[in-house]
Amino acid sequence: MAFSSINKLLLIFMFSSMAVIGVQSIVEIAFAAEGGEAVIRRVEIWGLFYRMMVAAFIVGAVVQGLNVYISWRFRESHPRFKNINNNPGGQV
Repeated sequence: MAFSSINKLLLIFMFSSMAVIGVQSIVEIAFAAEGGEAVIRRVEIWGLFYRMMVAAFIVGAVVQGLNVYISWRFRESHPRFKNINNNPGGQV
């Protein structure tokens, strides 16, 4: 299946944004430890979990939207597919 340039850009954007969120969270935890202030790991882990869940929900919403679009676009009752079987010889 060939991807168009828009699909490639969308995939790159999604994966790069998830990577940036992950790296930013890890770097933020590392630099917070150097400041001399105590880091409560439990709070940082839940914060990281929350950020990654937000990213996962966004990616899931995009995937669900794409599934709905594909299902709606290529449904059997689509007007483009109405006269396929009426052609002689079964050719389109």
